Amino acid sequence: MDERGTGILRMEQFMEKWDLEKPTYNEEDGYFVITFKGPVIPEVFVPRSKFEELNERQKTAVEYIKRMKSISRKEYIEINSVSHTTAQKELKNLVEKKMLETVGGGKYLRYRLKVDARLTQG
Repeated sequence: MDERGTGILRMEQFMEKWDLEKPTYNEEDGYFVITFKGPVIPEVFVPRSKFEELNERQKTAVEYIKRMKSISRKEYIEINSVSHTTAQKELKNLVEKKMLETVGGGKYLRYRLKVDARLTQG
């Protein structure tokens, strides 16, 4: 990697370009070890007090989003066996409570847990 004498410099430049932490360099058991750190993705959690305020369908949706990263209105309808109007109303309620945020629009509109710096760990 450092054949031309610029490998380490190039690695650091790419890490900076991708807004990642610079690699660390160590010697372990006679070997030169480079450790790359990937992006930090905060673990999103919903405070228990907020979660308890939700109806069972909304709780099911939040758990679904934790696993699948997002939910569409159609998915909400399918997992909760509700009407289009009920799904829209309950998803809108979660957005108003600042628990979900919307991504995309139109038929591609999806809902995901709102990332709030005060509610993230990591």
